Amino acid sequence: MKAYILKDVNKIGLEESPIPVAGPGKAVIEVTLTIICGTDVHIMRGEYPVEHGRILGHEPVGVIHEIGDGVLGYESGERVAVNAITPCGMYDYRLSAHWAQCAGFFGGWKMGNTIDGAQADYVKIPNAMANLAFN
Repeated sequence: MKAYILKDVNKIGLEESPIPVAGPGKAVIEVTLTIICGTDVHIMRGEYPVEHGRILGHEPVGVIHEIGDGVLGYESGERVAVNAITPCGMYDYRLSAHWAQCAGFFGGWKMGNTIDGAQADYVKIPNAMANLAFN
């Protein structure tokens, strides 16, 4: 697949990357549309530190390509929107409707930050049951 990868401050590259594998509790989405968010701009400028080599992006819609064990109510081929902040769906922050702080401050924002993001042909969605919605 093709993916936009952070190479350095103010430098990204379109590169080949392996298609992710879903795994338990996760889903892989074929991305049909994603946006460049203000957060992505801050990352590019080096204003928010993200590991070089990371695929950027966290606001996709697409089609389910693969579903991992434990992800119920969805089928391959269905169109979905993905939560930009990908909380676990458990624990005090999530259960009290503070989704962005799941696992602590900035803890819910994972894609394009601590795991590969959505500016690619495919993206792996963590905690898919909490982060997919029919589109």
